[in-house]
Amino acid sequence: MSYAVLHIIKANSSLNSIARHIERTSHPENADPARTHLNRYNLVEYPDGITGLAAAVEHRIVNAGITRKISDRQVRCLNLVMTSDNEGMQKIIDSGKLDEWIADNIKWARDTFGSDNVVGAALHMDERTPHLHIAVVPIVTAERKKKAREATAKKRYRTKAANRPRLCADDIMERGKMSRYQDIYAEAMAKYGLERGIRGSEARHIGQHEYYRDCMVKKKGLEEDIGNLSIEKRKLDKEKKSLESKVESLECRTTALDTRKKMLTQVNEEIRQQNNELYSENSRLTEANSSLAAENKSLADTNAGLSEESVRLAEQRKGLAEDTDRLTAEKKAYEAQTDEARKEARNAIRERDEAKAERDAQRKELGSNIANIFTGSKTKRLEAEIVRKDNEISEMKDRAEARERDLHREISNLSDSLRRQKEHEADTVRSYEWKIGNFVKFFPDAVAMLPAIEECQDVGLNDNSIKGLLSMNEYVLKSGTTLYYPFQRREVDASGAKVQIKRDPTDNKFHLHVNGTRIFQWLKDQWQRLTQTIKRGFGIR
Repeated sequence: MSYAVLHIIKANSSLNSIARHIERTSHPENADPARTHLNRYNLVEYPDGITGLAAAVEHRIVNAGITRKISDRQVRCLNLVMTSDNEGMQKIIDSGKLDEWIADNIKWARDTFGSDNVVGAALHMDERTPHLHIAVVPIVTAERKKKAREATAKKRYRTKAANRPRLCADDIMERGKMSRYQDIYAEAMAKYGLERGIRGSEARHIGQHEYYRDCMVKKKGLEEDIGNLSIEKRKLDKEKKSLESKVESLECRTTALDTRKKMLTQVNEEIRQQNNELYSENSRLTEANSSLAAENKSLADTNAGLSEESVRLAEQRKGLAEDTDRLTAEKKAYEAQTDEARKEARNAIRERDEAKAERDAQRKELGSNIANIFTGSKTKRLEAEIVRKDNEISEMKDRAEARERDLHREISNLSDSLRRQKEHEADTVRSYEWKIGNFVKFFPDAVAMLPAIEECQDVGLNDNSIKGLLSMNEYVLKSGTTLYYPFQRREVDASGAKVQIKRDPTDNKFHLHVNGTRIFQWLKDQWQRLTQTIKRGFGIR
């Protein structure tokens, strides 16, 4: 249990020091400038025309109706410091009750010291423990306690009204009243889980000036340790950069996942059965696709063989063309020889005619027979050879054309078979897409639950735990339970944490929440706290 802490500190008469501290016109050494923007000022509005805490204090004193002269040494303002330990304040902040806590503190101060006497308030978040400053002007109306010498002295002045306002911090800070303040303040803070401090405790608040003196004493010793810690600091800086880059990567991944997935409101036995049917259909289609792939491979091999056969036939046709050219050349040669033989026959006939007169009939007949032997039989042999070659060429052309027609027919049959297989595959894919479309149409929330299921698996929850969380109920993790932080590859203690799957209104999808926070944001916060604890252990801010 954390304590409700209330300190009442007297401010000096100039008010400059307390005003600078509360309003942060000057930054103390124990304040973190990187967190100063979280501070809140002017939680109690100043009167019209008044700017600054010191002016508000003086305005209250002037307008309070005080008739007694105020000395320079009198306390003009009380600084109320209201806070708890780090754990208690962090619980208030995490629960979203910080504004309510501030309002209750200001109300308590007004009820206790008078509404008009509360002139300023500011929340400081840049120091080690968050705390609230409330400035109270110590104006009271109770009758002044007389000193012993005044009680015995003769009256030499006119009696004044008993309930007149006066400035007196001592009346407010009596020992008995101070204890009473602690009691009623603890009662007001009990709703935030804070209890009264131990009565008679020797613990005391360390003032700002005393804190500075201690810091100066420790500074020399810390300077000696800086050299040893510099290497560790550089390692931590590298780790910090790595953490930041991984955080950015995780945020990008989360954004990408949020843009890809859709919503889901309930998961029941009917959805599981539909999923099983889809899985079975998917397996069947996968097997069919595998079979088609094997058949396509066979067709591809056959096509490759036909291509090789076509190349071989083309080479054969080329050889036939060469043979045809060769035979044509031989035919021309034979025709040339025939022409030459005919010329020789004509010459022989001419010679025969010239010698006809000189030869007798017998020699004419003998010459004619000889001419027929040397001319007619050779021409007939050449013509018969040419006819035979032409017939061979015609038969080879016919065989080549028939082989080419067979190849075209086989290629056409294979193309038809491949087209039919592709049409069957397209029909199968359309059927599968139709079933998937019906699933998304009639169970639109099934897809939106996927982010939560993936997040449960990413942090290491088992299947039984995930099934239990899908009922949308809240579960408390057992002591010693850890959640895996994939970004850091570390286990994070989640003992006693409350986990639940619920819809996130920012993207209308379901996500895993821990203590009301998205899982990865919760893991990030836990890791940052652990890192800060380690750094504070080394004295690094």
